[in-house]
Amino acid sequence: MRTTFIMAFIAAVFCTACGSVTINPIASPSGKVNLPDQSITERRDNVAFTVRHDALSVSNNPMTDTVSAFHVTIDNQTDKQVSFPPQVFVLKDSDGQQYRSISPDRVKEIISKDTVYLIPYPYVGYYYLRDQLVASQSDALSSELPFYAEYHPQNIFARALPEEPVLERSKVSGNVYFLVDLAKTTRADLLLFPDVGTTGEPLAIFSFSVEK
Repeated sequence: MRTTFIMAFIAAVFCTACGSVTINPIASPSGKVNLPDQSITERRDNVAFTVRHDALSVSNNPMTDTVSAFHVTIDNQTDKQVSFPPQVFVLKDSDGQQYRSISPDRVKEIISKDTVYLIPYPYVGYYYLRDQLVASQSDALSSELPFYAEYHPQNIFARALPEEPVLERSKVSGNVYFLVDLAKTTRADLLLFPDVGTTGEPLAIFSFSVEK
């Protein structure tokens, strides 16, 4: 009974904050929208970039900062290595505000807080280790907010876009994280630059509409 109340309380707090925001890709002359997973693909010099919003990585909690993520796949179809670490991506909202990507360490600091201690007495938290393990296992597949329900902040690192170069004829994928509340904007443009200096014109722009 106590465990059920705790998980219901957490879900109510976070799901209320998240609302019913949907992030949809916007087609462009050079970008192909993939409807099944709501992603968009751009190709530059035989390198394919596929981007979609990762809803499961959003931390929209009024008690913490808001972290949003975009899942990026880089398919290197050339005969040489290419390098596109998370730092080459910049996000712009409908007001022209720009955001640099943040590291998995920063994400962990923001969203891996022990939320059970926010619950008022007498529901202060888990009194027994068994309760915590049972709750974690039962929500592992059903939770819409895995970082909070599972208490596995290491997933933040496992799901992040690798920083190392992409080998020839190889591909990598992972999340690029931003400290931004997409629910407060109507559009998100993910800009891809050729290097971490983010100078000059972007190689590609992946645009998404934010619908509430």
